Amino acid sequence: MTEYLILSLNRALPLVWEYNRQITFNLTFSRTYGSIPQSVRERQVTSSTLVSNFTLDSPAKRIFRVFGTPPQPSVAGVKNISRPRLYRTGFTLKSWTGNPQFRIDLHYANPDDTPGQYITSFTPSVYDHGSGYRTVYVDWGNPPSAFSGYELDWSTKYAIVLVPTVADANNKATAEAVTTTSADPLPPRKIGYTTNGGTTWTFITGASQYDWQSAWSTINYASAAIAFYYESSEVTIPVAKSSEAFRSYFNGWVSKTTLPSGFNLWQDIINGVTNPAAGTEIRFTDAYTHWIRFYTTADVAGFTQTDTASFIWRYDINPVTVDMFYASEAYLQRIDFLGASTTTSSVRLNDSYEQEFSGAGGTSITFDPPILWWKAQVLSGAVRLRALVFE
Repeated sequence: MTEYLILSLNRALPLVWEYNRQITFNLTFSRTYGSIPQSVRERQVTSSTLVSNFTLDSPAKRIFRVFGTPPQPSVAGVKNISRPRLYRTGFTLKSWTGNPQFRIDLHYANPDDTPGQYITSFTPSVYDHGSGYRTVYVDWGNPPSAFSGYELDWSTKYAIVLVPTVADANNKATAEAVTTTSADPLPPRKIGYTTNGGTTWTFITGASQYDWQSAWSTINYASAAIAFYYESSEVTIPVAKSSEAFRSYFNGWVSKTTLPSGFNLWQDIINGVTNPAAGTEIRFTDAYTHWIRFYTTADVAGFTQTDTASFIWRYDINPVTVDMFYASEAYLQRIDFLGASTTTSSVRLNDSYEQEFSGAGGTSITFDPPILWWKAQVLSGAVRLRALVFE
């Protein structure tokens, strides 16, 4: 009787817990960007006319090209930008004789645009085009694979050097210096060679822009290519959490903005989960935070991105305890057994075999006065508990 009198106080709050009950709702994430510069930049060698040949028949003979990285952009709606990555470069050689071997070195460029401080070396692949033409190249693949390429600095000039490691009169190949009319997104476009292992370097110069020939069928005419990605600002939506007796699941995108041409969505991240599929658990405390990683293959004008996601709260944690409902004590008023009348559901209270209750779907048990409980475990079927709790 004492417990019953306590429940009459105003601080008692109603509680309904239904095992496997779920709540579905939508949240809309919206952000506005400023103008976004292109982040995939590839210098190509196209419409080429032969200017001169340079035969690599000694380890002392080397060729180089110079390129530069842009300054780091600043974009409204973007919280972070990755460092640029070198992801593709190559040299197409003709008159391939014997079995010459090569490596590709990366250097910082000197102020005069010759190769300077050595950085690293790459072991290249070799593609045989037939008819004595082969391409020596490194390629991490198109974005997003490109983001595993070699990390570079912003606003920095680099030199790519093709180095013969095995070369002589019987093992050699010839590089073609050619004119090219393609635009250069990675200036300065300068090329040259050395005959003394890099002690001195000679530029190939003239009225036109030049580059060393690069393959058409292997690396898309690329002589140098870099890529970086953007991370959008975060959009956080607070959501009240009534208890810890449920799990949160992503339920799919209800709608997504039609993205501008050149804007390439790579990753959606919600509360740290990347590209969640429907049914993926999304843990949260009291809010959902969404942000994305993306890259651009063209300059993109500013726009607003508005995406709506669906979530499910499912009360599938079993057993539950009263502290999951932020309560200090609870008094059970009623158990409803759910489902078809031909099925039987059962629940155990307080880890007690003497407090196991079962019934057919559509039936219920009422407790008058209510009984104290601190833990409930559904043993089979589906049940709903109605109680009063105290914070």
